[in-house]
Amino acid sequence: MRFEVYETVIVLDDDPNKGVKKGEIGTIIMVYDTPNKAYEVEFVDEEGRVKYQGVFLSNQITKLK
Repeated sequence: MRFEVYETVIVLDDDPNKGVKKGEIGTIIMVYDTPNKAYEVEFVDEEGRVKYQGVFLSNQITKLK
């Protein structure tokens, strides 16, 4: 699956190393092509502050429906 910048996505699995849980919603802020296709996703808290920003592969996220 391909994603675009500013697209809203959902995390598919818990990742305790990243502090992100399955079902959390984030926004794609960067698309990387090298060495592999990957996506930088930003997650914000209820007050709009960034709580985590990290890189995910396409099999770790899905589009918000």
